[in-house]
Amino acid sequence: MIKQILILLVLFCACAQSNALQLTANDKLALQAESYIASRPIESTMTVLEVFNNYQRLQQRWVGQDNAGYNQIVIATNPLFAKTQLFNRRNLSESGAKITFIRLDYTTHALPNSPQKVSGLLILPPTKSPKGVILFFHSTISGKLNVPSLHFEDYKAQMLAAIFAANGYIVVSPDYIGLGRNFAIPHPYILYPRYNVLDGRDMLVAAHEYLKTKKLLLLLGKQEALPLLVSGYSEGASYALWFSRMYQSEPDFAKPVTQLGLRLHKTVPIDGAYNLSGVMFPFLLTNQVNDNNNLFQIQSSFWGSLLKPSLLTNVSLAFAYYNQRSINSLLNPDFFHDTCTILPDKWCHADKISSANINDLLFTPSKTMTLVLKLFWAAILKSSSGVIYSPLFNSVAPLMRDGAAKDPELLAQASNADILNWQSHNSITLISLAHDSLVPEQNSTDAYNAMIHAKSTNLKYIKFANSQLHARALFGAEVVDHV
Repeated sequence: MIKQILILLVLFCACAQSNALQLTANDKLALQAESYIASRPIESTMTVLEVFNNYQRLQQRWVGQDNAGYNQIVIATNPLFAKTQLFNRRNLSESGAKITFIRLDYTTHALPNSPQKVSGLLILPPTKSPKGVILFFHSTISGKLNVPSLHFEDYKAQMLAAIFAANGYIVVSPDYIGLGRNFAIPHPYILYPRYNVLDGRDMLVAAHEYLKTKKLLLLLGKQEALPLLVSGYSEGASYALWFSRMYQSEPDFAKPVTQLGLRLHKTVPIDGAYNLSGVMFPFLLTNQVNDNNNLFQIQSSFWGSLLKPSLLTNVSLAFAYYNQRSINSLLNPDFFHDTCTILPDKWCHADKISSANINDLLFTPSKTMTLVLKLFWAAILKSSSGVIYSPLFNSVAPLMRDGAAKDPELLAQASNADILNWQSHNSITLISLAHDSLVPEQNSTDAYNAMIHAKSTNLKYIKFANSQLHARALFGAEVVDHV
């Protein structure tokens, strides 16, 4: 009897130790994220001059000094661009005026019956009489901690400050569910636009409450209704267009916005993925390397080869979580488990604890491009259905389970996220590069044509030639592209 009890105690301790080890691994991811968030500033102020200088440095870093100079001349002389000067250098009072960056924590009720504590970036302009409020949905981010609210100094936050806040607008930019403070669950990436749009609306309400609590409501001005302008880039462009649609067609959605004293004045989505089922999924699943037909009219296949593994990761993790599906039914297990095929594991992994799979990799505070490269190397030479992913073949099919690309539930979810055939009468201007290498221009053409067919009014489409602006390029012509 005593022997049996001892055996049971040993088994119990072994099970408890196993669970403890598992919890330790999972907890380390959360603690790592919490520690990083705690190390970041909640609020920061910069003068307009500092923001302008930072923006110029970032521009020269990413675009190149010569290209930046060329672009400034084009922007100053081409009627396509608004002639907006950030500030008058000789006006010292304006140069010294302060722009405030705030990481705003709030609760969103976007997910059904599941309130989420989330975060976002609030930027206050250097004026007590703002011109309006800009709700900006950011582009795809690799990594849960690379959001603007945790990186005031990085280009996304500095761009919003230099272009919008310095010109007198309050900027509201949600981090998104599953990112930033809300790192514990997957981000409802692109397939679930309503969740992200509702989150954006909830941040507008939270920003109003913050200003009220801080007795800064004077910033909202004395107008009966302050103009609300909605924009977004890439992933965020889809949410911006969905915001306009929901605002115009769903009174219960619009009511909390109008109660804040805001009215939707204009929506400007830029380079968005509006046709997931008809353009984006076929783009991901076909090879554009050495494609002489250039079906998707891209500038270069390089960016697709590099970034498609990241896009597939985001789509798959979101679909598995929000549609309650096993990730093993979607992704090639060798890719999901972040296995390097031809290089040492350190090229694919962040560290021994946080790299059990590609989902864990996203918890690390590594820079966006570092994570993109790790996912790219994890994808290289993975095979499925007789095809191999490589720089010479960039269809994501080898990174998926056999048949997963034709999963009817996945295709239906993508179709539900398309935003094409609907009627709008509020002002909308779609903007796209003519040859976008990551989000094909056909998305914008399809959205525009379908909305015109639905008898929309106040709708414009600007197709922007890549060669009109210059940028650094690893390969080929130094013209602007998606990245």
